[in-house]
Amino acid sequence: MPAWDEEVAATTGVTTASEMGMALRLPLGRWSDLAVPSFPAAAEELMAWLADPRTFDKDLHPVAFDSAVQDYDHAVQQGLGTKAKDILSVELADVQRALTPLRAAGWSGDREPARSALRALLGRLDDHEVLQASWRDLWSKIDDKRTSAEAIAPVRDVFLELAHRAGHSLEFGSEFIAVITGVLADDSWAVTAMKYAIDEVLTAEAGQQDGDPLAAAGLTIDERNALCERFLALPAASSWHAVWLVYEKASMPVLFAALGDISFFSSQYVPDDAQAASAKCSSYARNWTTMDGKVLAEMPHRQGLVNVRVFLPARLYADPVAVARDHVDALVAVGKFHAGIGHGDWRLAEGHTHIGHARSTEHRFRLGADAGQQSMDHERRSAVFSEMEAFWKQKDGSPAMNNDRLAEAVELLRWWQAAQEQAPLARVIADVRVIETASSRIGPGPWHKHLTRFLKPAWIVHSVHGHLRATIHDALGGASEGLSRQARERRQTLATATRHTDDFPWIGLVPGTTRTALTELLDIYPEHHHTRRRLRTLASRMDNHDAFNKWRAQLDTRWTHLLDRLVRTRNAITHGGPATAGTVRSIALFASQLSAWEVQLALEAALQNISHESAHQNFFKTDNDLLGKIRSAPKPGDVIHDSAVPSRPPA
Repeated sequence: MPAWDEEVAATTGVTTASEMGMALRLPLGRWSDLAVPSFPAAAEELMAWLADPRTFDKDLHPVAFDSAVQDYDHAVQQGLGTKAKDILSVELADVQRALTPLRAAGWSGDREPARSALRALLGRLDDHEVLQASWRDLWSKIDDKRTSAEAIAPVRDVFLELAHRAGHSLEFGSEFIAVITGVLADDSWAVTAMKYAIDEVLTAEAGQQDGDPLAAAGLTIDERNALCERFLALPAASSWHAVWLVYEKASMPVLFAALGDISFFSSQYVPDDAQAASAKCSSYARNWTTMDGKVLAEMPHRQGLVNVRVFLPARLYADPVAVARDHVDALVAVGKFHAGIGHGDWRLAEGHTHIGHARSTEHRFRLGADAGQQSMDHERRSAVFSEMEAFWKQKDGSPAMNNDRLAEAVELLRWWQAAQEQAPLARVIADVRVIETASSRIGPGPWHKHLTRFLKPAWIVHSVHGHLRATIHDALGGASEGLSRQARERRQTLATATRHTDDFPWIGLVPGTTRTALTELLDIYPEHHHTRRRLRTLASRMDNHDAFNKWRAQLDTRWTHLLDRLVRTRNAITHGGPATAGTVRSIALFASQLSAWEVQLALEAALQNISHESAHQNFFKTDNDLLGKIRSAPKPGDVIHDSAVPSRPPA
């Protein structure tokens, strides 16, 4: 008798296996909120604080440690599945046992026992048993059709992060991902390749090409699951890598040069023919291959560009492209500093080409940052001028910012705009400067308490509205995998009625359509589809106050964690403490949104000639009143649908 999944697949084409495949399709993209650190990232951040070499500061360190442990505990609870926790039970218990006396002593005691315990835990994350347990957790979550999308997301992200740590490539074209998703789809070529990798078929059998390689192998869903889990016990292949990069606004005193394993080529002197490029350039690079010649010949060739090849010797690399970038960019940064050259020159362009040994060969072409920038069309240029004209009228046509408050507001705006063009760390620094300046204009007191006092309701509303819009948008325009032809046609008809392109290329939602769209989309998407899980969660929150209140409590907790993390990172940057890249990325959007609101309120206060505090109180009241309306409405969605996609004011 077929299992439930096989019976469902006969009518809908979607199963636990197919949904697992969907979860792995874009492995570099996170499903969980970027504002929530993954378990490995939270553990690494805690380790950075435990290893902080600075003298203990009773005013800074206790708050920072409380925040870092708060993130770590949340990541353990939400990011690790039960089977991974079981495998790591000894290490997790050791960490908690070591943290307990430190916490009791206000974090001023000996940190080495905690460092040792956490080091052991991080080391265990590279064990294939943990990766296999994480796979079982993800399968178990997806196998239960009642599981919410939000419960699946962190477990899925942790599995992929563990695979990355183990040395498996997750880049576009990754054979690791291709083989697993192929087996989940029961493709015969993938099943044969995976069995060959774990020595379950003979070499001759693996090389047979009779019949359609995409034909079904005939494995049951449970057999596919078991085969994939055995495959995850295999170590990632150790290999060398060559990574090609491009630097813009760059030049050299020679045509070609090599600095160890890093090779530099003035691009305008490189031949367009692969053989000629190899003949002319191969002597400047280690382990040159015919593929290198082809890649170099196809790269951009014009004045002002330098093509760079970084060779990485054979070993396991979780992210060889990132390692290569770090190697060469560090060298370039030192050269620019000593030469006194500004940040705009020798700029690393977007994209890369990655060549790996044997089966790990990968290619990715997105070279040339300018190629990805679309010129502004006439309508958007006109819109920019219209905004300038409106601002000009608001300040009574004065050509200068003579009003001190207005001048300061515009200066804050400049800081905010400059921040948007920076790397996450610099962006956070600039955004916090905007926030602290705005807070100080209202009165004394910590800037983070100012944020909770005035901006928290706006952030809650912003999160609620964003959740509704993003879920509807993604369901209307996402991948059609798992949808029948009839379902795809229904979705297209619904999308036409629900979305507008008045501000193309930005796509908006038509006011008054999201209720119907949510109901229709729930009927269009089948069980065992991640999008249906997201829609089901949204529908529950719109229709049920208990579900909405539970979500609101989760947002309250997230606000606290984000704000504590922002304070921790700001203090670490200011006082020379640890600030890991993952933590900085997790707060970058949060800080940017809060600083944008502060700029908005500073401008409003200056233009309306009211106090900073009055502008903030009005801002607080608007969203706090909206949250009150949601609480008192028969259903939360009665208010949220209309407020998330309001009707446009008359022209």
